[in-house]
Amino acid sequence: MGKSDFLTPKAIANRIKSKGLQKLRWYCQMCQKQCRDENGFKCHCMSESHQRQLLLASENPQQFMDYFSEEFRNDFLELLRRRFGTKRVHNNIVYN
Repeated sequence: MGKSDFLTPKAIANRIKSKGLQKLRWYCQMCQKQCRDENGFKCHCMSESHQRQLLLASENPQQFMDYFSEEFRNDFLELLRRRFGTKRVHNNIVYN
């Protein structure tokens, strides 16, 4: 149980989890949950909590869209304010 456990799938998964937030490739915005891989995302989409969130969103889709749009706008303006200050820049540069 020494060094041979270093490359087991469980050990690799634990190291990845310990790093914290990963690349946001597998992210469910509705539930605000990040998944590590495609399989985890697929399992999340089939989960009961995700289905409940979908039902809530389908009842009032405009409220959810407004919330996400407002969140994006606030974060975008905060990034613009902190990173570029009073300089003029194209939106695409800030967005990318």
